[in-house]
Amino acid sequence: MPRNNPSGRADARTAQAVLTEANRTHHTRFRLDHRFDDGFQSGAWLLTDDTGRQAVLKWNPARDLARRIERAAEGVARIRAAGYPTPAWLAVGTSADGFGYQVQEYVVGRSPQQVGASEARLLIGLLETHTGLDPDPGRCWSRFVTGRIADRRGDLWRQADGTGPVGRELVRICERLLALHGPVVLPTGDLVHGDFRPGNILLHADRVSGVIDIEALGSGTRVFDYATLLSAHGITPDAVRMLCAAGEHVAGPGVLAYCFAQVALDLTVFVHSRGLEPGIRNVSELLDRAAILLGRAEATTA
Repeated sequence: MPRNNPSGRADARTAQAVLTEANRTHHTRFRLDHRFDDGFQSGAWLLTDDTGRQAVLKWNPARDLARRIERAAEGVARIRAAGYPTPAWLAVGTSADGFGYQVQEYVVGRSPQQVGASEARLLIGLLETHTGLDPDPGRCWSRFVTGRIADRRGDLWRQADGTGPVGRELVRICERLLALHGPVVLPTGDLVHGDFRPGNILLHADRVSGVIDIEALGSGTRVFDYATLLSAHGITPDAVRMLCAAGEHVAGPGVLAYCFAQVALDLTVFVHSRGLEPGIRNVSELLDRAAILLGRAEATTA
C-alpha cells in the first residue's frame, strides 16, 4: 500500500490509527479493506465490519481543516434531509493527532471518465437541485469569490501571472472577460459543493448515485459549481456549450465569468505550487474555456 509522501497521501499506518480511534469513540468495529485510487481523494479507505457492512473512512492530514470537517457534518445532514444524493456521515471527529475524519456510508458508482452530452444533462439536473438548498449561510462562497477576484493586484492574480506564459495569457483573457461584464453581484442562498468535479460524482444505472468530497460545502451561488465543472479535464465540446448555457441562465453570464476566473486562476496557482504535471499540462484547457466564455461575451456585446 502507498506510504505517506509530501503531498499528504494517506498510508495504512496512519489510516489504521485514525480508524482505531474512530471505532473506540463511536462504538463501531470497522477494519481497513483497501484505499481507493479512483473516484476518491487521497485518504479514502473502504471499510468492512464483521456483518459485511461497508463504509468509507476519509481523513485529512491538514490539521487546520479538522474543525471545518466537523462543521460540515451538520450541512451534510441538512441537504440529505432534502433528498440530496450525498452519502450519510456515520461518524465524524478529530483524532488525537489533530486529523479530521469522517466515516460515511458506501455508495455504489463510478466517476465518469468523460463528460459528454448525456453526462452533462445529468449533472445540470443535479446542479439545479442546489437552488435554495443553503446548508451553511456562515460559509459563503460568493463572498469569497468576490473578495479574491475584485482585487486585480491581489495574490491570486499576481501568483497566476507568475506561473509562466500560459498562466499570464489566462490572466489576460480573464481580465478582458471581466472587463466586458463590469461589476457583478454574486447571488447567495444556494448549496455550493466547492469542488464539483467529475471525480467527485458517482454514476450508477444512468443516474447520479452519490456526490462525494463535500467537506467544503457552503452557501453562495450554484454557478460556482458550474464554473468548477467547466474547469475539469475531459469535457466534450457539446457538454461545454451545455454547461456554459446552463450556468449563464442562472444569474447571467457575468456571474459565471467571475466564478470561472476564480476557479481557473486558483487551479493554475495550485497545480504549479504543488508541481502537479498533469494539472500543469491541463492549464491550456483552462485557457481554452476562458476564451470560449470571452467569445460568448463578445458576441452578446457586439
